Amino acid sequence: MSDGKSGYKKVNGLNMYFEIHGSGKPLLLLHGQFATASMFYPILPELTHHRQVVLIEQQGHGHTADIDRPLSFAQMGQDTAELLRQLGITGADVFGYSGGGTVALQLAKSNPQLIRKLALASTVYSMDGYFPYIVEGLKHASAEAFPSQMKQEYERVAPHPENWPKLIAKGAQMANKSNKEDFLEPAQLQQITLPVLLIIGDNDIIRPEYAHEMAKLLRTKPVVVTGDHASYITNQPQSLLDHLIKFFEFPVN
Repeated sequence: MSDGKSGYKKVNGLNMYFEIHGSGKPLLLLHGQFATASMFYPILPELTHHRQVVLIEQQGHGHTADIDRPLSFAQMGQDTAELLRQLGITGADVFGYSGGGTVALQLAKSNPQLIRKLALASTVYSMDGYFPYIVEGLKHASAEAFPSQMKQEYERVAPHPENWPKLIAKGAQMANKSNKEDFLEPAQLQQITLPVLLIIGDNDIIRPEYAHEMAKLLRTKPVVVTGDHASYITNQPQSLLDHLIKFFEFPVN
């Protein structure tokens, strides 16, 4: 996408990548684990009609080179907060997908003043939100197990394209550690007072009853869209876009 501006900021030891598209109130998009910011390109044109859209890439993901520290959702939350400060962004609307939703929850827990509204898609606040076979898959993740387009997208933009297996291995380490600080307790979810939109695919890898429980803790109701864990963004995003536009109260151009 060449219509916006992109760059890097020095953040907690990282050379952290960001893109800014469009103008208006800020809307931050947080990508899923092992993905790049380009996963949002299918919905970007519609969103930039209404907002200044900020895309970022976390440690070891996309353009942001890895450094010698473990992957951690809590750390990604801190990195994200610091990047927003450096960009002079407060009161942003935030849309986090999958692992990016878990990062968004960290942001809401520790830096709620940076957020106006919070949309979470296919998000968990603890590992047991996934079906058990997914948890096992994450703990024993191998580079071959992921869709080839994820690897291609990584290799297209990563400063060290050969590090795809390393990223997967670090993700597996994180899943096995299940650090307490990487996830939230139910009581901490209840302390989040921001308006929340919670989205799940009707063929997702999240347990539906967990999504309903989570929605209750966040004082909202889950919205179910047609699709598996990713297709409602990549292949058929209109339903998702309708919900986001309504929730974030986009001005009509």
